[in-house]
Amino acid sequence: MPFAVNSRSSIFRLSETTARCHYVGAVLPRKSISLHAILLAAVSLTAATLSCAQVIDFDKERSRIVACHGLWRFHTGDDPGWADPNFDDSNWPVLRSDRSWSVQGYRGYSGIAWYRFKVVVPADLNELLIYVPLMVTSYQLFVDGQQSGQFGGMPPHHKVIRGGNQVFPIRIEPSRSQRTLTIAFRIWQWSEDAGQTGGGPLDAIEIGDQGSIDQVRRDDHYWTFWFLAATNVQLLIGILSGIAGLSLFALRPTDREYLWFGAFELFAALDGLKAVWLSFYTMSLPVAQVISNCAEAFSYACFIAFLFRILGSKTDRLYWVAMTAIVLQFSTTLPTVLGWVSYSDAGTAWLLGYFPYYAIILFFLFRAARRRRLDALLLLVPVALAYLTHAVLYCLLVMQDFGGKIPSYFGWVFEVSRWPFPFSATDLASLLMQLSILAILLMRFSRTRRDEQRMATELEAARTVQSVLIPAEIPAIPGFAIASIYKPANQVGGDFFQIIPARSGGFLAVIGDVSGKGMPAAMTVSLLVGTVRTLAHYTPNPGEILAAMNQRMLARSAGGFTTCLVLRAESDGSLTVANAGHIAPYLNGKELPLENGLPLGLAADSIYIESTFHLAEVEQLTLMTDGVVEARSKSGELFGFERTRAVATKSAESIAQAALDFGQEDDVTVVTLVRTPVGEESITHDSMTVLSPSPA
Repeated sequence: MPFAVNSRSSIFRLSETTARCHYVGAVLPRKSISLHAILLAAVSLTAATLSCAQVIDFDKERSRIVACHGLWRFHTGDDPGWADPNFDDSNWPVLRSDRSWSVQGYRGYSGIAWYRFKVVVPADLNELLIYVPLMVTSYQLFVDGQQSGQFGGMPPHHKVIRGGNQVFPIRIEPSRSQRTLTIAFRIWQWSEDAGQTGGGPLDAIEIGDQGSIDQVRRDDHYWTFWFLAATNVQLLIGILSGIAGLSLFALRPTDREYLWFGAFELFAALDGLKAVWLSFYTMSLPVAQVISNCAEAFSYACFIAFLFRILGSKTDRLYWVAMTAIVLQFSTTLPTVLGWVSYSDAGTAWLLGYFPYYAIILFFLFRAARRRRLDALLLLVPVALAYLTHAVLYCLLVMQDFGGKIPSYFGWVFEVSRWPFPFSATDLASLLMQLSILAILLMRFSRTRRDEQRMATELEAARTVQSVLIPAEIPAIPGFAIASIYKPANQVGGDFFQIIPARSGGFLAVIGDVSGKGMPAAMTVSLLVGTVRTLAHYTPNPGEILAAMNQRMLARSAGGFTTCLVLRAESDGSLTVANAGHIAPYLNGKELPLENGLPLGLAADSIYIESTFHLAEVEQLTLMTDGVVEARSKSGELFGFERTRAVATKSAESIAQAALDFGQEDDVTVVTLVRTPVGEESITHDSMTVLSPSPA
């Protein structure tokens, strides 16, 4: 939300939105008594015409500093000769020096105008300083006909500058006998400023020695800091919230709501920092406009992305309409800076363009609240109040742009109270909205932590189940050397394998890959392994085992599927294999031609045809899961079948390591079977089994 900043004169024109708020807030009480104001202005003008211009005499004032509250000579138009101290300005009208010319009969005047007055310098002072509060738009200071200072750029090379109060030195030659100085201000009022802020001095100019002016500046800075307290509170909360949001996103990259929240807070804070900067320093209007427009556009875009994220909504038409409104508003920035569109028109279009955005956000929150979304219920009222106060503010500003007067009963929009520091209704509403968002994020973080703890408990349970199901040691099978290695990609994998000795002297080998991860996959693995171990007691046929496993999967898998291969090896080297969509084994580096059936859990009438082969002595049969073939490098290249065939004759550990080095994407399981003479057996270590001759 925009940040409001005021100055010593309460009329800082920091941006086309906030500065106009300050001016309206400053003049609101005077504008509300229109009839009295007109009579007072008429009486003042009549008296001023008959009065003499102010002569500031430090000796008479008996002070080292004088605030100019008197009458100065004034004339519209431009003539370089008007800076001459000998110029006769006695026929010029006089105006109050602490009020703009706009409230003294020259409302809406734009262009160049001059003020003149005289200063009688004390004999013991050789240098004075002149402290100039905000004057809009640009001006030059002349002392006895010589230019002594300038703010902004004057036509024809005008340059619009925004910023705080200025101090200029007035040097006096010690040899000078005449101690009276003629001070002249040549002021240019930009046409776009004329309708919104008054021309000329907006507060009393002060003249004094170095120490006195320094004290005034310190007092001014203290006053400004106090007046900016509401803005600074929001800035502090916004910056800390933005840093916290981005830090949480760095810790949890999948939770993009923290990214959008952090970016929203920091972009909004950037706009506020620019406004605070202009309370003490200067900046060109185009630069200030670009910073303000960019910060506001990006903050609004991040906010709607944040809302859609926390409410779990898809980017529907409402989302894109709101984003389009922001883009269209932002598109006025460049034409405005280049001078193709006036700042006033662009500012009005920018402000009015927010109303569709506001309406979409509120409609979206209301729709989510009707669905009993807790986050929407908590956000709806604070966001509605924030948008309502800003909508009223924008309407008042647009009304002022078209020459209307703001009723006094709208004063709460600009200032609710000055205790403990000045704050407005928009400040309160924005703070309430910000605190509501923080509360929601804290609730979400708490829920996430609980979910993580529950997931950690489930993963630990799944690891426990899996540690039981994945054999820690391979049973010794006479005539065969069996090695295995299992490398899950995550904490809990979906691969499984079993080596079950047969009564006839051979064994049954089962290898598979369950779809999904975590606890559901672990439970499916436990179901299948239990089924295999039970079936192995009743039938040695791989096709029948797969058919029974398929029926069990259809009854319990809830839509998942499993690839599986069952192999029966006899002591004479005879192999019988049935396959349910799994990767075929490799015999001496060549893929075995198998009849492939559907994966388990897809169709009730699946048939698994058995194929027979023979494994000669010293030959190696390699079984693996697709984690080997589907290993992927950083460039996106797959390990593939060619590389798999090339390593298929190596040990189980070497094959798995080749896939891991290439880039693991999925669980990797490798089982190698080598037929050996009777008398050799396998020795196992943990989940990896390595071949070693048996002791004599």
